[in-house]
Amino acid sequence: MVILGIDPGLANTGWGIVETRGAMCRARAYGCVTTKAQQPIAQRLGAIYSQISDAIDRYGPTQLAIEKVFFGENVRSAIATAQARGAAIVACAQAGLEVGEYTPMQIKQAVVGSGAADKRQVIYMVRNVLALDHDPRPDHCADALAAAVCHANLMRTKALTRDHAAAQMLEQEEAQARMDEAAAREITAAATAAHVARGQRSRGMGKPARQSRRSAS
Repeated sequence: MVILGIDPGLANTGWGIVETRGAMCRARAYGCVTTKAQQPIAQRLGAIYSQISDAIDRYGPTQLAIEKVFFGENVRSAIATAQARGAAIVACAQAGLEVGEYTPMQIKQAVVGSGAADKRQVIYMVRNVLALDHDPRPDHCADALAAAVCHANLMRTKALTRDHAAAQMLEQEEAQARMDEAAAREITAAATAAHVARGQRSRGMGKPARQSRRSAS
């Protein structure tokens, strides 16, 4: 499975491509779309859309993992991030990617094991999980790779859960089949015994009654 992780931002949108094979997870590429504040908003969003589309065309991901946006105290910044996020999602939607959306806390929990992890811990774990020989830079790239790793972990967990549920269902079906087979054998045996008994009674009723020698004389 090839996953595109995105850390959205109007000034910097980090992206990272991760490939999974079983439990192994490796980075194929990463980068950052940088736009300048003096550029018109249309050009900035167009650059995000274009460069994310190029990454999709080049590496062929089938899944998208992207951070959710929360409107806190800095609403203006959140709106800008939401616009960048929208441009990235449109590029992914046009390529037919399946979308997974995660909060920063969910990503930290999946990658580090704690939703309160700091940025250094996230970078350290991303580097180790993906077996990189360096820290992904800028930080936006590390965050994007972390989102992809989060998605990979959750997809693997869901697959294991589905497999376990399927195995349990198969066991239940096999147990029910054995019970049905045993019940069918009991019914067949009972029917056979009843048939034999009826036959014996019929033969007994068809025999002439014996007369005693005294009455015959």
